[in-house]
Amino acid sequence: MKFNKLSSKIVLLICLIIAAQFYLKFEKVLNNSDRCICSYDGFGYYMYNPYLFSEGSLNLNSTWAKEIQNTYCDSAIVYQFHPVENGNELNIYHMGLSFVQLPAYLLADISATIFDYKRDGFSKPYHLFYLLNTLFFIFLGLFYFKKLLLLFYDEQRTSLLIVLTYLGTNLLFTFVWQYDLTHLYIFSLNAIFLFHLFSFIETNKRKNLLIAAAVLGLTVCIRPTQVLFGILPVVLFLQKFKGNRLLVLKKLLWFPLFGFMWNIPQIYYWYTIGGHFLAPNMHTEELIIIDPNLSNFLFSFKKGWLLYSPIFILLPIGFYLLFKTKRTLFWASFIFLSCYIWVMSSWECWWYASSFGSRVMIDVYPLLAIVLGTIFVNAKKTAFKVPIIVFSILCVILSLFQSYQISNAVIDTERMTKAQYWHVFGKTSTDKIDFYRLEIDRGNTDWIYTEKLYNERGMKFSKKTILSFQKPMTALPYQDLSIDKFSLLEKVPTDETCFIVNFKAKTSDSTKSAILRMETVSKFNCYGWDMIEISKGQQQNQYTDFELVFNLRNLRHTADQMQVYIDNNENATVIIKDFRIKAISLMRK
Repeated sequence: MKFNKLSSKIVLLICLIIAAQFYLKFEKVLNNSDRCICSYDGFGYYMYNPYLFSEGSLNLNSTWAKEIQNTYCDSAIVYQFHPVENGNELNIYHMGLSFVQLPAYLLADISATIFDYKRDGFSKPYHLFYLLNTLFFIFLGLFYFKKLLLLFYDEQRTSLLIVLTYLGTNLLFTFVWQYDLTHLYIFSLNAIFLFHLFSFIETNKRKNLLIAAAVLGLTVCIRPTQVLFGILPVVLFLQKFKGNRLLVLKKLLWFPLFGFMWNIPQIYYWYTIGGHFLAPNMHTEELIIIDPNLSNFLFSFKKGWLLYSPIFILLPIGFYLLFKTKRTLFWASFIFLSCYIWVMSSWECWWYASSFGSRVMIDVYPLLAIVLGTIFVNAKKTAFKVPIIVFSILCVILSLFQSYQISNAVIDTERMTKAQYWHVFGKTSTDKIDFYRLEIDRGNTDWIYTEKLYNERGMKFSKKTILSFQKPMTALPYQDLSIDKFSLLEKVPTDETCFIVNFKAKTSDSTKSAILRMETVSKFNCYGWDMIEISKGQQQNQYTDFELVFNLRNLRHTADQMQVYIDNNENATVIIKDFRIKAISLMRK
């Protein structure tokens, strides 16, 4: 890379910015103030290599995982496993990311042996090489991103697009603070894939086709929704080899072939551990294509992609200009992006947990940058150029400032609301009292006892009894008892609601278990539940008072329901009476 060129200087500058951020991480590892390589989702992706090399098999299990997280990550929650019929547990996360982490893992393993560290995949050498591997892929992605853009644009526009993508979106924060997730790896691999795909379109060199197919296959093994990128070669090849459908088919077949080859270890894992060649989605959320959350996904204050990365508001202009100048590329990228946004917004947890804006969109930024570039190629008239440049500069300033805010907990990573967004807009710090403008903390019911503080901010509580009966109901041995099932939004005005459930119950056998369950369900899925034991360990043949207090989960669909029943799978007769459900809902302005 020759650093006398503008784009190379920009790449070097961004590398230095990111390296400076990671220097602090290396320092924490070296002085033992940070011992946790990864937890939560990142742990799910990473754990394959440590278990395979330390235990000699792929039969991962939650007992081992809890021990590791207790040792290194302050007892972070272990939720990454799904029990299967044969008694084993399957990791719900795909193993593709462990492939790109494997070389660094092997180097760490050798280092641990030489310097006498514990060879468990989590001691200091593994942590250091994990960070080095992360940096390597960030720099590799930046290098290929530049090469990709230079296929379409000159030095000046390429440099501008690099700045806008890295400093004018949620990319920088995600790479620096959520580096244990898939997004920086997939961004980099997608940049490589696109570079070789478009190089093949231009040169017809078989090497580029094979590299593009191999890299896309790898990304599908990391994140199966990457299969949507297959739209691009289909559209581009149909145009390139028009009239020769057999040749198109021969070229396209490389993509599923490599996709299958990369997934052979995953299929082997599912079959040997789970007993089936394919294991469909094992998460509590589902991909509901017929009911996407498009408006929330794109525009909400909670996680709206275009709200937190507004530079992409310019995309319609870019697509219009692309349609006029490069129609095949327009159709390929427009069809792909439409499908991608539709699918990503169809995931029931459409906000994708903790993040700055919509982190899943980062994966496709290499392609979106090409679309944005058409604007700067065609922005020749001053009346058009000046507003675009000013808007772009403002987007960079806003993104950098909000990245600072979210790094310092001024912007919350999961519970933002309209009121909180505008309250902290332009602020560099906030105090505890500000957080009453956030969404309720779904894991904490203390908010219902602070009504006065909410009232002072113009918010009110709606309180009502939504279910009540005094007559006893009996759950016979080995029989479930359905108590009620109701549409949630017909009973409560908002999903920012806490339920207080009071009742009396008595059991015929206090050695047997019976559980009152309250489950949030859609016609597609059961994704939220709370429960209380009402038999085992209780006083036998005497009524006991029970109370269950819990927050409603974020609703996924407007028609979602709550089903209430006693799960009685043992030999006990359970009677309940004086049953009442009270709902307290937070009413915002």
